Amino acid sequence: MTDLSGHERRLGGQLADRGVRDALRTGLGFAVAGLLFLVTASLWMGTCTGSTIDAIACGSPQRAGAAVGAPLILLFGGAVSLLRAARVQRETSAWWAWQGAGWTLIALTVITALPALP
Repeated sequence: MTDLSGHERRLGGQLADRGVRDALRTGLGFAVAGLLFLVTASLWMGTCTGSTIDAIACGSPQRAGAAVGAPLILLFGGAVSLLRAARVQRETSAWWAWQGAGWTLIALTVITALPALP
């Protein structure tokens, strides 16, 4: 199949480098999405003052969603990366990059889930 993205021309045909770059891009993308959700949820919960109107936007379901949103994004990213590592292990030599991205995202999941524990 023809590679229309131009990866072959830029990298000189080194498929392992492309796999590493794709793993880094995926891992960083999920990490940024989780961090963005975490910051947004923190800012949103910081505006809750306890008034009657806040019950709609700052109730228990909203607080629970804000607490588990970032860890779920990171956990999904880790699972995607680890599944991709298992899939490409026989095809390319860049499987280690996918494993690293997956385990890093799983570690970030644990780190972001700890403050949500009671």
